Amino acid sequence: MYLVHLRLLPPPGGERLPVATAALLMQGRGADADRVEHVSVHAEAQPCPVVGVYVQASTLEEAEATAQLAWARAVVTHPPLARWELLSAEVPLLRPDMDE
Repeated sequence: MYLVHLRLLPPPGGERLPVATAALLMQGRGADADRVEHVSVHAEAQPCPVVGVYVQASTLEEAEATAQLAWARAVVTHPPLARWELLSAEVPLLRPDMDE
């Protein structure tokens, strides 16, 4: 399983992500197409809000593509999300010294 961070650029005016963002990303998962297991929204993250998407995938690239597809489907089902620009869909790199 991979954690993919979707970094989002807010629309002008400082609008907050919709409360239902996590649920919207979980919708539309037919026949295990996306393999999205869980979504966590970090609306207050700086400099940009981050949506964490946990994906079952065999490769990092597949996980990132799957999370990006889940975002695209959410935008189609909830057009107000289109005001948020998807800056990146990447598995975060963690430093080994973060636990120290």
